[in-house]
Amino acid sequence: MDVLSVILSILPLFLIMLLGVFVRKVGIFDWQTTKRLSAFIVNITQPFLIIASFITERTGDKLKIALVIIAASLLMHVSFSGFAALLFRKADQADRSTLEFSLIFGNCAYLGYPVLMAVFPPESGLFYGAVFTLVFNVYIRTYGVFLLNKGKKGSHALLKAFVNPGTIASVIGILLFVFNVRPPEFLTNTFSTVGNLTFPLSMLCVGSLLCNKPLKNLFSGSVYVLSIARLLVLPIVTLVVCLIFRVDTGMTFLCVIMASMPTAANSAIFCEMYKANSPLAASCVGVSSLFSVITVPAMLALTQLATSALNS
Repeated sequence: MDVLSVILSILPLFLIMLLGVFVRKVGIFDWQTTKRLSAFIVNITQPFLIIASFITERTGDKLKIALVIIAASLLMHVSFSGFAALLFRKADQADRSTLEFSLIFGNCAYLGYPVLMAVFPPESGLFYGAVFTLVFNVYIRTYGVFLLNKGKKGSHALLKAFVNPGTIASVIGILLFVFNVRPPEFLTNTFSTVGNLTFPLSMLCVGSLLCNKPLKNLFSGSVYVLSIARLLVLPIVTLVVCLIFRVDTGMTFLCVIMASMPTAANSAIFCEMYKANSPLAASCVGVSSLFSVITVPAMLALTQLATSALNS
């Protein structure tokens, strides 16, 4: 495990986020620009990224591995949802859905991929990450959207959860993977190029959203509770469960890595799109990403120690 590579994978998060703060402060971005950019990310770049992640050669071995990872990812996201609902059941009504959303969804792609590629052989790490995020992309566009719309008058939460650009892109991607269809190279390149814009644009938006409220108002106790739960409680519980059930070492590392990721950058984008508390979500992204510079390498070291002890 290359700890330096893991740390260097996290640092660009802050640089791009700080750039977002800068462009908002100097007037290049304003609230309307941020809102339109959020819509562009949710409705265009993320769906393209979803489709691009499914465009991979399907083999028998890959399909078996993929099914196991999909099952693990689904189990983790459902378990995290239950834990989030329990943890924030007494939170203010206005903030509850934002906090639950920010706890459930980690930065599996933008940060998860580089960390996986530092731990596993790069090609394998990228494949594992892509498969894991298939569930993430479907779950955030279904349960996540439902959660943010729940209880809002005239929101049609279930309809929005199942009929949106992300779920449509997921269906297209699944069909491409299941039937082993590979689009022409120019289409594949278009999907991946536009999709990869999601990562830097999301962090720019997060930085801009942080400017919607005074800095001192962003760092509340609930943000620190969320960060501890997201960065320590979830990965430690995941590790313990994997050890109890004697899960394969490689799968254990995959699950712990994905469980230890900070709040997903697009949490703030979704909260902005669906009229939840986007500055709070942006604060969750910023604080958890800052602490993850320490906690992610620490969780990897703990996992390595625990699995080595178990297998010795």
